[in-house]
Amino acid sequence: MNLSKTALANLLVLLLLLVIGWNYWLPTANDFFNHVSPANENRPADLKNIDFHAYYDAGMRSNGGRDPYVYGNDPQGKPVLSDYIYPPTFLPLFGLIARLPYELARVVWLALYALSYLGVLAWLFLSFRRAGRMTFLAIALLLTLASFPLLDHILTGQADILVICLILGGYLAYASGRRLLSAILLAAATFLKVSPVFVLIYYLIFQRDWRFLLMYLCTCLVFTGLSLLFVPFGSYLEYVLYILPGVSAGTSNYLNQSLLRYLSAWPWVARLVSFGGLGLLAVLIWLVSRRHPPSERQAALPLGEKHFTAEAAFMLNLSAILIFVGKAWPATYVWLILPTAWLIAGLIARPARLGAWVTVLLAGFLVLAKNYGYPVLESLNLWGNLLLSAWLSFGLLKPGSLFSAPVQPDLNLTSIP
Repeated sequence: MNLSKTALANLLVLLLLLVIGWNYWLPTANDFFNHVSPANENRPADLKNIDFHAYYDAGMRSNGGRDPYVYGNDPQGKPVLSDYIYPPTFLPLFGLIARLPYELARVVWLALYALSYLGVLAWLFLSFRRAGRMTFLAIALLLTLASFPLLDHILTGQADILVICLILGGYLAYASGRRLLSAILLAAATFLKVSPVFVLIYYLIFQRDWRFLLMYLCTCLVFTGLSLLFVPFGSYLEYVLYILPGVSAGTSNYLNQSLLRYLSAWPWVARLVSFGGLGLLAVLIWLVSRRHPPSERQAALPLGEKHFTAEAAFMLNLSAILIFVGKAWPATYVWLILPTAWLIAGLIARPARLGAWVTVLLAGFLVLAKNYGYPVLESLNLWGNLLLSAWLSFGLLKPGSLFSAPVQPDLNLTSIP
């Protein structure tokens, strides 16, 4: 069996990435996973994976019949809120995990989101056009190994990888004609972290699919009903009335990669900008949908081919959400690893100009970069996201641009004779 030069080059690139991953990335990831965050005034004990501990602790408190959102009252009688700021829907799942010893539980959590990431990566790979699959895989692995938000996610034990896997899985299910499965996956992502609800902008406004909304709402009711077998209804009221308003106002912490970081001193202004910005996103997606015929708006497989306009609109929806939510930590930017690889792999087959490539590559670097506590350098992910979202917006508002250009012959060869 003879290998073509292109196929051999693909194999060599994958081998190089495997060696880099094994020898350099895995030791670094192991150090991040086992890093101990020292105790402070808000956290009385040294902890590994401090965000996962919030899920674990909420599960323990729920198992014991205690309030997962409030530890009790301080000396002045004010409630002391816990670090668990998510809907109560998945408390039964966290309760199951909390029955394990903490060291074992955090390994199980790591395995759960790692397998989810690999599963969605494989699904994207198989959904890509044949001539671009190996290109996509190489870029996706490279960005995965190079992403600081992923290392930060491993450090804290966040749930964002599970969230983006559910969102991307929902898109792939929708593009393959399985709308009910898509609605179920998006509803699960929403109950994990609320902000995926704004992905509905894409399905309702760009795709104009109101039946999808009905499926989504019915699925949300089923999820809520099932959770009420294990958690009290009062937990939902507590979350909506007390926890969610605090999250929506944002935080001034320099690690927050959302625009609301600069407005958190004025909570109502921050909320106005947040919902106003998401409203403007809805208007933008509507304007984009008006510029393209139904054939270009259709979400269908394979990826990176005739329906790249619909895919780019989905990417814009994802990236813009992170700009306007209350809190978008660096770990949250794992949302953009695989979509960035998807975007770059799709552009390779199109006649993109040098300026477009410079913009996309710079934006890709910034959204996956490490932030430093200095002016400008403390918001690199946000600046990259603004650049990426603006570029996607201008490209989508110009019919006949590179997003809808015919696929060009690709030098990549994925089949080995």
